[in-house]
Amino acid sequence: MNLVVDSAVYIDWLRAQVDPREKLVDALQEGRLYNSGVIRAEVLRGIKNPAIYAGMEAFFDIVPEVPCDAKMWRNVSSLAWRLQRDGKSPPLMDLVIALCALRVQGILVSPDPHFEAIPTLRLEKSWPF
Repeated sequence: MNLVVDSAVYIDWLRAQVDPREKLVDALQEGRLYNSGVIRAEVLRGIKNPAIYAGMEAFFDIVPEVPCDAKMWRNVSSLAWRLQRDGKSPPLMDLVIALCALRVQGILVSPDPHFEAIPTLRLEKSWPF
């Protein structure tokens, strides 16, 4: 099954001094790991150590990135509108991440409860699952 790992998971690992690349190498080598530009930006902006930044940047450079094209943004807008009508309002960037996982027919790994509002999203709260 394809995977998208939310920035919250990467950040938790980095704070615990766990190398995300070691956790995800098998999924990457098997061609099952995908990323989003949003996740990349959220993770990299918080890294203080230049060596860790460079390592994670190089890792993200080889993880296939789900494109956020015009169709994706139309889907994000539509989903945001529908959820708002249902009284739910996950952060916009979470909607982008969720739709990236849906686009690759993957599982999103995230502890964030906002993702529970996304219909048809396969969600796992932690790694490994």
